[in-house]
Formats: sequence, structure tokens, C-alpha cells
Amino acid sequence: MSCVVGEAIGMTASASAAHASGALPAYAALALVVVGGLIEGTALGVLQGAWLARRFPGLSHLGWIVATVLIAGLGWALASAPAALGDPDGGEPDPVVIVVMAAGLGLAMGALLGAGQALVLRHHVRHPWRWIGISAVAWAPAMVVIFAGATVPDASWPTAAVIVLGALTGVVAGAILGLISIALMRTLAGRSADVRQKLAKRF
Repeated sequence: MSCVVGEAIGMTASASAAHASGALPAYAALALVVVGGLIEGTALGVLQGAWLARRFPGLSHLGWIVATVLIAGLGWALASAPAALGDPDGGEPDPVVIVVMAAGLGLAMGALLGAGQALVLRHHVRHPWRWIGISAVAWAPAMVVIFAGATVPDASWPTAAVIVLGALTGVVAGAILGLISIALMRTLAGRSADVRQKLAKRF
């Protein structure tokens, strides 16, 4: 639910920012879209961090927020720059290309985000660096959903419709992100493969 609500807030803000940036100069449009991405990172970081701080007493809620906001903002800037600075009259990319690019960005930025967040987790779980892979795996399909939702509306859509689609996109992406993350999170406390092999040989 932390991921669902966080992404719903974030995608609503991001979709609104993207829609409002259409009439702005390129760099102003990019700045506005990045602000939307920072709101998404803040919402996700605050809600995720609050849940984790209850699960792992002593975990730095502020540290989790900072890592999430900084890397989410960077990721959103990288994802938004081509559209914001490109030719508005250019052709639409192939849907397959969009899916591949979105999944690749999700893997890359998920791993980077996971690395920053693992620094916050490192004193609270046995295998904090496994969070890098968990984050990458969770963000890849979530980013595909986000990109799919972002490519549906055009300039003719009313603002209200864009906001509703953004919120729904955030709900779906957040659900995917949260379900995969929590399903794999138990591995953070598990024994490593080397330890299991040694135990198997011993017994």
C-alpha cells in the first residue's frame, strides 16, 4: 500500500507536470517534469521509509527519503529529457521500442536506486546488497506500466483525464512494485548460497 499510494501521488503529479509543460520552452518544460519526478520520489520515499522504519527500528527514515528522492529525480530527468528537449513534431516510437526502453531504464535505475537504499538498509538486514537486484527486478515491469500510461494521452486530452490516467497508472505500477519487492524482501535475511552449500556438505 505504501508503494501504491506513493506512486499514485507521484504519477498524478508527474502526469500533471508533463501535461502543463506542453506550452513551455524546452528547458522550462524539462524542469517542470523533473519537479513532478521529485514529488514522486518524495511520496514514495516518505511512505516506504515509514513502513520500513516500523519494521526495522533504528532505520534512518530521512536517509531513505533522501536516497529515493535524489535517484528518482535523476531517473526522471534522464527519462524525460529526450521527450522534453526533442522535436515535438517527430514521429512516435514503436511500442516494442518503448517497452524495451522502459524495461531497460527500470532495470538500470532500479539497481541504482537499490544501491542507494541498500546503504540505509545495511545495518538492519543480513544481506542488504541483495536489495539492488530486488529493486531492479521490481522496477522493470513497473516502469513499463509508467511508460505505457505516459504515452497514451496527447495534447488534446483535458487536464482532468490526464490526472485520472496518471493516478491509475501510479496505482498499477505501485502495486507491481510493492508486490514484487515484498515477495523478494525475505531474501535479505536469508542465508547466502555459499553458506547453504557448506551446510549441505556438512550434513
